[in-house]
Amino acid sequence: MAEIRYNIVFRGEIMAGFAPGNVKRNITRLFSISEEKAGQILAQKRFILKKDLDERTAWKYAEVLKKAGLQIFLEPVEVQAGIQEQKPSETPLMQEPGDEKKSAYAGAVETVEISEKTQGAKPAAAEKKPDKIPFEFRGSGSEYFRIWLVNILLSIITLGIYSAWAKVRKNQYFYGNTRITGASFEYLAKPSKILKGRLIVAGFFLFQGLLSKILPIAGVVLSITFVVAIPWLITRSLAFNARNSSLRNIRFAFNGSYREAAKAYLLWPMVAFLTLGIMFPYAYYRQRKFMVENSGYGTTGFKFNAKYGDYNRIFLGLLIPVLIGILLIAGSFFLFPPLFILVALALYLYIFAFISVKTGNLLYNSSSIVDHRFEADMKLKDYLFIVLTNSLATALTLGLFHPWAKVRSMKYKIEHLQLAPGGDLDGFVAESKKQINAVGSEATDFMDIDFGL
Repeated sequence: MAEIRYNIVFRGEIMAGFAPGNVKRNITRLFSISEEKAGQILAQKRFILKKDLDERTAWKYAEVLKKAGLQIFLEPVEVQAGIQEQKPSETPLMQEPGDEKKSAYAGAVETVEISEKTQGAKPAAAEKKPDKIPFEFRGSGSEYFRIWLVNILLSIITLGIYSAWAKVRKNQYFYGNTRITGASFEYLAKPSKILKGRLIVAGFFLFQGLLSKILPIAGVVLSITFVVAIPWLITRSLAFNARNSSLRNIRFAFNGSYREAAKAYLLWPMVAFLTLGIMFPYAYYRQRKFMVENSGYGTTGFKFNAKYGDYNRIFLGLLIPVLIGILLIAGSFFLFPPLFILVALALYLYIFAFISVKTGNLLYNSSSIVDHRFEADMKLKDYLFIVLTNSLATALTLGLFHPWAKVRSMKYKIEHLQLAPGGDLDGFVAESKKQINAVGSEATDFMDIDFGL
């Protein structure tokens, strides 16, 4: 299996608050190179400073370079059987530590360490904290296509067993290409635990089906038992995915209880059904509230300040478009039946895009952690265009466009999301790490498996 390694890349951008001349002098001093060479580095649109590092080491180097004023990105690369595949054009211009001459990058790190002790070699301009920090997504459809195709073929060949490994590979790709302040997310789950959860669920349904034929009453009892267990299965799956997601070596967490989950996923959906959908917005609101308020980054929990009325207004906004769509569907069915399917499909895609954009924006704009807020600004017109073109291209290519469709949707959502820091973000991360260390290693739950719900 492939492991994620990282290149440290400079893309021609300097940190806010730094003057180009000062940055050039900083890296001249740090790398022990001429000003001409430093100018060449700053002029590059893409320049690999260091290759093939684990995330912890890559992040340490990135922090050093940020102090000099360079905007640094950590780009994931796949390493298989100890061999890193990379294009010839991506070969770093700086020498590696194994060369005869001393590595320029190693010299930079050494120089900064000395300067920090002597309080020298500081950047001339103080770094200004940005008002908003954008999330980035660096994935591409062609890259994901290769992963997607291999996942499908191996899942078919192994009769679905490989699907657990396929999920891990897919999540590692999307997590690794999602970044903020140069740091990428990580997905750390083991495929064996995902496979275990799927086998348990599949085994239950197989047993329930067989028992229903032999003893119908027992089959009904098992069905009711499964429904009652749904809130527990959901909390276990959410906890599993959170524990196996991390940023800057700090894992996320989820601590929802069965009682809260039962209200969100059983009681209120049942009330919505009995009220013919009138209470559906409230049921949806309670589910979002349950997910956010029970989630955390390390030991720090997220906050959620959306109200039921916010979700009610969103779903009321669908009322008129849906009524018009239903009339168009009915008219097309009687006037020109072949048009019926197209109108129904267009209505479905509009509802999907509308709910995705409106509820997505509300979810993030209402979420925060400590004093740090999230902001999302997706536009319905733009996302609807992506949904329509993705659907059309996927249909015309018999499904082969799916990887590009997935990447296009993800890229739009991620790049319309920002973090509005309410203070020193680096200090918050450092404090989170201290809290994690104080608590100690996280205990492994005996049911630490993914049920896929």
